[in-house]
Amino acid sequence: MASSHAHPTTPHSSNTSSSAAPVAESADPSKQGCQWHVPGVGYFTHMSKFTFDSTTLPAGLKANVHTVGGNAPFNRCFTTSNVYIDNGFLTLRVPGGQTQSPIECGEVQTTFTDILHASVRTRAIFSKVPGTCTGMFLYKNDNQETDIEYLSDPKSLSNNGVGAPILLHYTNQASMAGKDATYSTGPGHDDITTTIHEYRLDWIPGRTSFYLDGVLQKSFTTNVPTQAGPWLWNHWTNGDEGWSVGPPAVDSLFRIRDIVMYYNRTSTEGTCGP
Repeated sequence: MASSHAHPTTPHSSNTSSSAAPVAESADPSKQGCQWHVPGVGYFTHMSKFTFDSTTLPAGLKANVHTVGGNAPFNRCFTTSNVYIDNGFLTLRVPGGQTQSPIECGEVQTTFTDILHASVRTRAIFSKVPGTCTGMFLYKNDNQETDIEYLSDPKSLSNNGVGAPILLHYTNQASMAGKDATYSTGPGHDDITTTIHEYRLDWIPGRTSFYLDGVLQKSFTTNVPTQAGPWLWNHWTNGDEGWSVGPPAVDSLFRIRDIVMYYNRTSTEGTCGP
C-alpha cells in the first residue's frame, strides 16, 4: 500500500466492487459563485494548484519524516533529503544501492489534514528503475485510505511479468479489520516512465473513481473512506516481492509536474460566508 503502514507479503485481494468502461471527462471544472463545480462529480469549496517553479515546496505541502516497519525484508524511512525540486518537477527519490534498514524514501502531504471528499489530479512521470512503489492517496488511517499506485518492477507478484502490459493499481483499503480491500488494476501507457500523464482520483460520498488522462478506468462503491484526512504522494520500497520488490540498484525518481485539487474541508477555512 502507498500509505505509512506495512504492505503484506502477498498481493492484494482482487475484490472489485465495480468497474467502468473507458469514459472521457465531458468538461473542465469551473468556478460557480464561491464553489468549484467538477462535472459529473459535484461541488467543492476549495481549489489548490501546486506548481514547482521555485526551489522550495509551495505553501500547502510539506515533506514527511517518519519510519515504517512491518513484516517486509526492510523498514523504510521518509526523509526531507529525498524530497526536492528539480527543473520544475517535485522529485521524490529512493536512493539506489541501499542494503540496510531502514531504506530511505521520499514523501509529501498536504499541510491541511481535514480533506473530506476531493477530485485530485497529479501530472507526473513514474520511475523506470525496478524496485519501488509510487503512491498518490488519501490517508486517515489503515482503514480510511484510497490509493493510486504504480509498481516499477514487472517481476513484482502484483504485476504481470516482464513484457506484459503496464498496470496501475487502484485500492480502497479495508474499512475494518478482517475485511478484504477493494482492489483492481487498470492499463497504463507504454510511455508512463518518460512522458507526463495525469492521474486522477475522485472521492465523493459512497464512491471512488480512478482516471488516466481524463478517461475513467475504475469506480468503487465499497470500502469508500468516510473520514477526513490529508492527501499524500510518496515513493518507497521495502523489498516485498509481492509488492514493491527492490530496493533499487540506482536512484529511482518519481517526478511530479503539478497537482490540481478540488476539495472540501471539515473546517470552515476558505469556505463561503453566510
